[in-house]
Amino acid sequence: MPSISSIGNIPGLNQNVSETGNANLGKEDFLNLLVTQLRYQDPMEPLKDSDFVAQLAQFSSLEQLSSINTSLGYSSELDYLMSQTIANTMATTIIGKEVVADGNTIYHTPGSSSDLNFDLGGPASDVEVKVFNSDGALIKTINARNFEAGDNSVSWDGRNEDGSNVAEGEYYFEVSARNGAGDDINVVTRVVGLVESVRYEGGQGYLMIGGLRVSMSDIIQINMADIGGGNSNESEEEGGA
Repeated sequence: MPSISSIGNIPGLNQNVSETGNANLGKEDFLNLLVTQLRYQDPMEPLKDSDFVAQLAQFSSLEQLSSINTSLGYSSELDYLMSQTIANTMATTIIGKEVVADGNTIYHTPGSSSDLNFDLGGPASDVEVKVFNSDGALIKTINARNFEAGDNSVSWDGRNEDGSNVAEGEYYFEVSARNGAGDDINVVTRVVGLVESVRYEGGQGYLMIGGLRVSMSDIIQINMADIGGGNSNESEEEGGA
């Protein structure tokens, strides 16, 4: 009986198989392996029909998954570009309107006072507002009493604990509140102001409000007119730590 050469010794086989440099098989690699297997299979033990059908099914699944992955990638990219375009277009329509956004930063200009806005989850008998500079140093503590639930604000005159005017620039504030029983009240700080312009950076539009750059995603409310900063109570300023 004539001998049958092993697959590794069949002429031309090694020329058809080359390293791709990729440990993951793609659909073309899978198809090439399948064709090569059929071409050089042992004639005494040919590939069974069930095995062949199973391999075809694997190839079909691989093709479908690859197509789905490609379609989802294109769809996600298009959705992102469309949402960015819509957001950037809407940003220009907000110029001249007053907005309320999440945040705790203000831009102080010497000679002017700044409203520090916040939302209270319930009535508060005592509210403490701390103002920090860009380096994180506490420069002012403001204590006030008797606030209703909802939008509120206290005014900061731009002075530190020594009564000196602070330099122009960005400052941030923290607010804590308690009710008459001494229980803590939930507080959310806000940025409220008139949109002066729109600045585009990295393909995204940012609203410029009182010298601050505010992201469109932080906006929670847009007003046609000045809302007046909510409830504003008289404050007692005390020295900070």
